[in-house]
Amino acid sequence: MQSAREFCTPQMEFQLRETDSPETVFAPHCHDWYEIYCFLAGRADYRVEGVLYSLHPGDVLMLERTRFHSVEAFAAEGVYRRANVQFSHEMLHPEEKCLLQTFTGQKILYPGAWHTLEGMFAELEKAAERPETVRNIAIRTEIVRILIELFAMSGTAVGPTAEQARIQEVLQYINANLTQPLNLENLAEKFYMSRNTLIRRFKQATGSTVGDYVLYKRMALARILLKSGHPAGVAARECGFSDYSTFYRSYRKIYGQSPTDPVDGEREPALTTSLAPTPEAL
Repeated sequence: MQSAREFCTPQMEFQLRETDSPETVFAPHCHDWYEIYCFLAGRADYRVEGVLYSLHPGDVLMLERTRFHSVEAFAAEGVYRRANVQFSHEMLHPEEKCLLQTFTGQKILYPGAWHTLEGMFAELEKAAERPETVRNIAIRTEIVRILIELFAMSGTAVGPTAEQARIQEVLQYINANLTQPLNLENLAEKFYMSRNTLIRRFKQATGSTVGDYVLYKRMALARILLKSGHPAGVAARECGFSDYSTFYRSYRKIYGQSPTDPVDGEREPALTTSLAPTPEAL
């Protein structure tokens, strides 16, 4: 059994999904939209940038754009249910962008927040039924209301445990140096690990290889740069690609289009494709 309620505009997407499948796996990926993930029923292990969150019904996660994440969900008592909203940076007005602070930093888990947000999500669904002339305005207004409430609740948010700090250092270094050459040998040396130890620990923490992680992050960054008007060649260099043909092939495989094609604020596929990284991509 599977059921879904969903709607979208060029700058947002809402989904409420339920399944009785014993196990549902969403592969590690990232995208350039912000996401509010609400876990409603079942059991779920959610990984965000190497941090494992074992969620309880009612928990809410705030996912900043380009954050690498995956989920392994299980139907408890016959069902797994979740609601989520994704939206673009461009959806908010300039004076509203301060609300995006709830997505930054390490404290992104809001335990039990769904009990406060449930009525607001119901109003968001009603907004999608408004006449077309005001529909997008109504939807944006409800999303802003949700963000304001989460902003007010930010003092209740929690982050990773001390035990997860070591791999966090590796991830933070990678994210701060995406435009620089990155390879396994240098990373292992910097963090005083053997190459094999780094590979193993990174896989355990993120569910991904180092190469895929770097490549996904660079592609999400490229998408943001292209949307802001950077030429494809400049975006490739700014994302750490010394070889444009490697950038072009990777981008086309993920997005199904050329990096020189027009890019706007509309919804695009999440980075869920499993790619075998080439040496040039590292």
